[in-house]
Amino acid sequence: MSLTIDQLLNGIKYWPPDFPSDFHNDYYEHELPPVPPKGVFNDEWWGRFLPVLQSWQATRPCSHGFLTSRAQPRFEALGKMWAAAVDPQLDNDIAGVEWHQIAAFPSLVAEIKDVTSPVFTSKFCHFLAPRIFPVTDNKVMGLPYLTYEAHFTASRAEWLSTASATQEELIRLLTRKIGAPLFSGFPMKCKLIELCMIGRRHG
Repeated sequence: MSLTIDQLLNGIKYWPPDFPSDFHNDYYEHELPPVPPKGVFNDEWWGRFLPVLQSWQATRPCSHGFLTSRAQPRFEALGKMWAAAVDPQLDNDIAGVEWHQIAAFPSLVAEIKDVTSPVFTSKFCHFLAPRIFPVTDNKVMGLPYLTYEAHFTASRAEWLSTASATQEELIRLLTRKIGAPLFSGFPMKCKLIELCMIGRRHG
């Protein structure tokens, strides 16, 4: 299935009023949680990152204590997987990255919450590399795929199967809707996929 203009327009129309009207453009530029310096995942980084996951409703129903106890033993492995799988791709985006190239990192992230839902994994990874990892969500998207691998691969396939003229028009429409100068790191493709999936569900 490919993305369509109608899906985007429906997704924009449904976009919850309590979400930023700029589709998080300012958030990505000024408030995005920090990538661990030099890829070192540690308590200092986790103390800043965990509250963000909570604010995006990625942690419930787990307590901070439970998640911390699961994350800490994996800090070293997360650093190694980040350096090997994700860091080399940071100048790329979802269109140019295949699942097998980055799978080791989200697979390890999924162990932290230890649930089958892909929401935690998607948001954890998205906040660190938003142009590569698309978000999935139950509230507005209806959780169209039950694993993060399925969500990633389907999202990428939908973008790649969309005609280039349509891709360009989707980018133009969302850029115009955002209005403010677009942050250079804004995850345009992942955001368009997200909005189109929202629009498909609520159209």
